[in-house]
Amino acid sequence: MDSDPKVLKTEGFNMYTVGQDFSKAVTALQNGLTALEKGDTPPWGDDDIGEKFGVAYEGLRDGMYQSMGSLAERLAGMGVAFTKMGVAHEQNEAEQLDIWQKTTAEFDGQVKLPPGVSQTMVAKSQNT
Repeated sequence: MDSDPKVLKTEGFNMYTVGQDFSKAVTALQNGLTALEKGDTPPWGDDDIGEKFGVAYEGLRDGMYQSMGSLAERLAGMGVAFTKMGVAHEQNEAEQLDIWQKTTAEFDGQVKLPPGVSQTMVAKSQNT
């Protein structure tokens, strides 16, 4: 898997910020609609048609409040997950590099070339 930990962490932070901004927008929308709905008579009226509209509107509004809040939370959660992935990839790459360096240091100089193989042939094959 090819991944860029820096991108994961940066975009994770950006996604978290989107979730936070969306949450603020949801709160502003809820506050604005609540302010419009204050009073004895709803904004759409209390006649027969207004009453029917109010029943449908309130059900949709309540569902929208719930789903929008959940979406904001999930967006921010995805951002946290991307950030954690980036950190985990960095840690894994550092551990693998450390293991590789210890292993190669342990076996450096232990390989003997068979007679007749020149160092220049080995160097040429490693450079290609």
